[in-house]
Amino acid sequence: MTIKTIKTAALLLLTAASGNSIAQTCHNLYPYADGVVYDNNGHDLNAFIKSNKDDAKHKGEMVKEYSNGTWGYLQIKNTKVPSLNTSPDPDLNKKVNLNYSEYIDATLALCNTIDGLKATWWSRQCNNPLGPLVYTKTDDKGKLDIENIKYTYIIKELETKHFTIVEYSGDGYNERDYEQLLKNYLLVENGTLKNGVDYKTMIEFYDNFLTKFTYVEDPLLENKSFITFFSGNKTKYVGYFNIVNHKLAGHVEAVDLQFEKDKDALVNNTFKKLTGNVVYVYGDDIYGLEKTMLKYGHTHNLKLNRRNTTTTEKFNEK
Repeated sequence: MTIKTIKTAALLLLTAASGNSIAQTCHNLYPYADGVVYDNNGHDLNAFIKSNKDDAKHKGEMVKEYSNGTWGYLQIKNTKVPSLNTSPDPDLNKKVNLNYSEYIDATLALCNTIDGLKATWWSRQCNNPLGPLVYTKTDDKGKLDIENIKYTYIIKELETKHFTIVEYSGDGYNERDYEQLLKNYLLVENGTLKNGVDYKTMIEFYDNFLTKFTYVEDPLLENKSFITFFSGNKTKYVGYFNIVNHKLAGHVEAVDLQFEKDKDALVNNTFKKLTGNVVYVYGDDIYGLEKTMLKYGHTHNLKLNRRNTTTTEKFNEK
């Protein structure tokens, strides 16, 4: 039995145990599904579709074109809906009992699939970040402009992509969802990438970044993290990655370094999000952050390795 097989089995046992524990201690397991889809005062999938479908379709088509179909695009937003009371009392289960004091977070999502733009949603049982994923089919009563399908159909398509861009609006997203559901992914706040040229630049940059791995599923990568730098049309970007579930889990942000103190803030905030004790700094221009990063690495006992985009060395090498 391989190390990967053992770890996978252990994770499945842990997830099952966690799910059983959650079910035993929580009486409000599920969200009000109609509320997620169309009955939540405009904070639902119906409203998200109306406000974002054109943007999601445009960006999804753009990502598809620039990547030659090898990247996926998912646009998401978090909403809160009432939970459903569940009780051993059969009389209480004869009707829907909404609990407005215990809300459940639901992720609303749009994805430009091979069959066109589709909508979906999911939540976590009992609103526990580690709880089992939940989706309930609902009758949208003709209110939705595009088809609402179970998230698993969308995820199955995204599994074939080199990367998936997860573009979010607001906060409240659960990174564990994407660590579990997707292959390699990049979280990007909607509006961070200023124009189509920057999407093209980002895709080309990270396609090249991927060539620096022999394969991402290598156990030798588990203690490594990555900070990457690239520039778009008029904006500088930093992206950081951890290896999670044998995949690249990343986040891209715009960089604005007007003062010296901005360098300290950027380095501190970025390194705090890394999980590896070996950090690769990748990119041709790292915005004058060399000394700041070296100082942070020395103070926190981190090993830093510098790599530019033309290197032939692989990150898998010891």
